[in-house]
Amino acid sequence: MPPNRRVPSAPVIALEVDRLTLAHHRKKLPSTFLHSFCVKERLGDLSVSLLPNREPALDQPFTQTLADAEVTAVKLASDALVLFSRLAYLIDHDNPALRSMMLQLWDAGVWKWMIFLYNSGVDLNDTIANEGRPLSLTRQLITVGIVDALVGCADSVTLGKRLILVPDIVSLIGRLWVEDVEIPGRPNMVHKELTFTMYHIMNDDTTNGSIFSTLLDAVDGGAQTIMKAATDHFRRLISSTPVDPKDIDSQVYFIEFLATNSVLGDALHEVETLSVATLAIDALTKQSEQSKAHGAVKSCIELFLHHLLSGTSVKPLIHAINKGLLRSVYDARVAFHSNEDCCEALAEIIIQVVAPGLIFRSVLHAVERSETKTGFLASYRRARAEFHEWETFDEVYQDMIKFRNTIDEDVKPCGRFACVADESDAQVKLQRCGRCQYKMYCSKACQQEDWPNHKRHCRKESALEITPVSDREFARERAEFEVRSDMTSLCQRVKKNPALQTTEGLVFQVDFTTLDRNISIAIVPSERADRPDRTVAIYALVQSGAKKVRSLGLVTGWKELQMSTQPGSLFYPEKFEKLAKK
Repeated sequence: MPPNRRVPSAPVIALEVDRLTLAHHRKKLPSTFLHSFCVKERLGDLSVSLLPNREPALDQPFTQTLADAEVTAVKLASDALVLFSRLAYLIDHDNPALRSMMLQLWDAGVWKWMIFLYNSGVDLNDTIANEGRPLSLTRQLITVGIVDALVGCADSVTLGKRLILVPDIVSLIGRLWVEDVEIPGRPNMVHKELTFTMYHIMNDDTTNGSIFSTLLDAVDGGAQTIMKAATDHFRRLISSTPVDPKDIDSQVYFIEFLATNSVLGDALHEVETLSVATLAIDALTKQSEQSKAHGAVKSCIELFLHHLLSGTSVKPLIHAINKGLLRSVYDARVAFHSNEDCCEALAEIIIQVVAPGLIFRSVLHAVERSETKTGFLASYRRARAEFHEWETFDEVYQDMIKFRNTIDEDVKPCGRFACVADESDAQVKLQRCGRCQYKMYCSKACQQEDWPNHKRHCRKESALEITPVSDREFARERAEFEVRSDMTSLCQRVKKNPALQTTEGLVFQVDFTTLDRNISIAIVPSERADRPDRTVAIYALVQSGAKKVRSLGLVTGWKELQMSTQPGSLFYPEKFEKLAKK
């Protein structure tokens, strides 16, 4: 370059890039641009040789006093980083000379300037200002420059592949995203822009999950901190005026993407993400232009469908119900009744998740409490709307309430036949068999006396059993009721199936994971060949979290069970007699 030729400043070149590309919707610069504006020379301000600290690293602030030349180098590098970010967006669009230059810069370590400016820039600015040499680099300016550069790199296929190979840069992205520094005039800029970057680098992860691991290690609190940052931004979007359904839809999609990592998926429940999704449904339901909101509502419902039944229990479902999920779902069903896709998603959460969950006493209680508080079922009944899923749900709910109230009225007898305590008016606190957790006795003496009979049917409690015990017992009792109510049909099925014509034990399993409540029949080898009577075991199959769990309830003799096909028969339980009469 001739010595009298002046090199434009980085901000001037960046403005010209904007004029030639953004203003004219182009992705390619004129062939003479790089030479005419001395771009290579100006990007030379990002040379690693000019770094005050040649090997910057996160968590290692640089606090040495800078010489005047180093202060100038920091200012020029900060400006050059802005230019670098503009050019990064263009390198994949038929700009071979630009691509070659940018890749050389990256490989030479331009990313180290990002680490230096983030990790030391604010401290340096304070130090320099105190010495009377103001640098005019605020935390916001530093952050904007780094974020723009990172987003530009992630947007480029070529640079993006290099970016994910630098753990410190991946960690820097995670930290900036969590910190979410507020930029004047650009609300939520950092979180929104880096959400795009995080999605790109994690989606392109070909390193067996190392990107996820690096991000988790980069921030204090790991998975919970990351999911909380996503949830906090979700909450801000809901609080904005007006609510933008597209922004909510995008944020829910990103949260779903994060939750594909099992550790982050577990953290989702710790930071109230689903509770915020309930608020989102409420906010979207109140939108004046509901034609634009139904897609975001559907996304929120799908978030519930994927994560209400997760983990190993129904606690997430109960928590969501307590936070008003059912009221929100019903209101959304009314508001979006004309949108078929949205209605299908809303119906799915009722029929496939909440209604089958009523087999748990704790879920039933949560629904009952929510109805008392918000009156969602009362609203449905008053409206008399033809919402078939709510009609089904209301029927199942009332049936289970009646069942619970009836068996709760019943005084449970001691498990030993003809125990004298059964004839007493005094309420005796019964204790469960420690092995099967099903049969109950009024005293240790009664348990020991009944053991010769009970040991034939006693089975050890599975490690995967339903908890708490009240939920387990409720499901078992309902399974027994379903079997006894259908004994005539079940006897016919046993007689007509040659495979069941053996002396082996029978297993009746009531499937409560759907509303069909199908009863399957199988045989199980007897432990003893000299068993005097063919046995029957009744299981309840329930959806407990992400897993289907079998819970063993009544184990009795086949002949005895056949004698109890109708209310009023010898062995038909009194508690079910009352239920049959109602």
